[in-house]
Amino acid sequence: VPIRCNENKALGIWVMNQRREYKLQMQDKASNMSIERAEALDDIGFEWEAKQDRYVPNEELWERRFKELKDFKARTGHCRVPQNYQENKA
Repeated sequence: VPIRCNENKALGIWVMNQRREYKLQMQDKASNMSIERAEALDDIGFEWEAKQDRYVPNEELWERRFKELKDFKARTGHCRVPQNYQENKA
């Protein structure tokens, strides 16, 4: 469920939060993700990584996003990218 999904934005935000909490749990940091919740999500085939980032190595993704930020700054004069920035939806 994309976070920008107009059909059900609340669900997109919830999914994003589950992924974030799971990552925190995997890093042994404070998290609201219980083992039972993670297992329930696994049982229905939940995808823990956002689709657009799944097949891109971390370094390549970082470089791509950094270039996009530099391009944004060149156009706007600042790095304050709005959360709902539509130009590159990833």
